[in-house]
Order: sequence, then structure tokens, then C-alpha cells
Amino acid sequence: MNKKTKLTLCTVVSAILVVVLYILFHETVHLIVMLSAGEVIDDFSILGAHVSGHGGEYTFVSNLWLNANGAVLPLIVSLVYLLFYKKDRNNTFYRMFSFFTGLVPISCLLAWVIIPFVYLNGTAPPNDDCTKFLMSFSQIANPLFVSAAALVIVVLGSILFIKKGVLRNYIYELQALKKEETVNSDLS
Repeated sequence: MNKKTKLTLCTVVSAILVVVLYILFHETVHLIVMLSAGEVIDDFSILGAHVSGHGGEYTFVSNLWLNANGAVLPLIVSLVYLLFYKKDRNNTFYRMFSFFTGLVPISCLLAWVIIPFVYLNGTAPPNDDCTKFLMSFSQIANPLFVSAAALVIVVLGSILFIKKGVLRNYIYELQALKKEETVNSDLS
């Protein structure tokens, strides 16, 4: 298998796998909080990225957890994975999978940086987890604290992503492909 095909295949499979895992963690943690509040689950779908139920008694804190944990668990899993990343491992799939494992949860957290500003304007998306979180959180504090905290986490996660060599190895894989294509075109 040539380098381009291998890199394309590894990239596509890694991206799909990470997105499915992200959705699995995101919806599962919603499910856990819903069950802990006594809800009866009506629907749970990974492919539909949806969980719904009825009943349950939520406290102020459990309501916050219900809406925040969808972003928190995938992020924690991602950061722990990055802590154990082996930058010297020379495996294209490992490098692509690691790239998306770091990128997806960190980039999804950007919504938590932006939505509090939109929320203050009264135009936040009504069914978004962050908006639902802010409906409760804004009763006790300014929504911009959520933006600030999310921004700090995005910056620290990005620093870890770079320091552990994940971005460097991703770029290396792309450069190796370009180098191989240049050599092949010179031979033609």
C-alpha cells in the first residue's frame, strides 16, 4: 500500500472512530446522570447522538452535571490519553488516531467559549448543552466565567497537544507524504 492510500485510510478511519467514541462518551455520561436522577430512559442512540427520558428529580447541581458532563468526560478521556501519548512511536494509524483524539474534544469545547457571549445576547441555541447549563449557572454567576474557564482548558489542552508531539507527528506524516509524492514525480 502506498503512503498516500495508507495515510488517507488511517485518517478517515481514525476520524470516524474518534467521532463515534466522542458521541458514545458524551451520550453515555448524559445517560448516567439521567439514571442517577431517576429518569426512565426512552431512547438512546449513538448514531443519532441522542438520549431522552422522562421523569426524574433534578437538583440544581445534577442539572448542571447533566449538561456539562457531555463535554467534560470526552475531554478528560482525551487529556488522559494525551498524557500517555508516545511521540516516538512510528505508526501512521496511532499518529492519526491520537491527532483526532486530542483535536475533537478540545475543539468541541470552543462552543463553551463562544456560547456564553451569544447567551448574553439572548440568541443562544436553545437545545445546546452549554445553553442549558447556562440557564442554571447564570442564576449564581456571570456566564462569562464559563467562557473564561473553557478558554483556559482549551489553551492548556492545546499546549499538552503540542508539547506531547501529537501535532508535530501529524505534520510529519503530511510532510512524509509530500516528500514521497515529490520523489515519485521526479522519477516519472
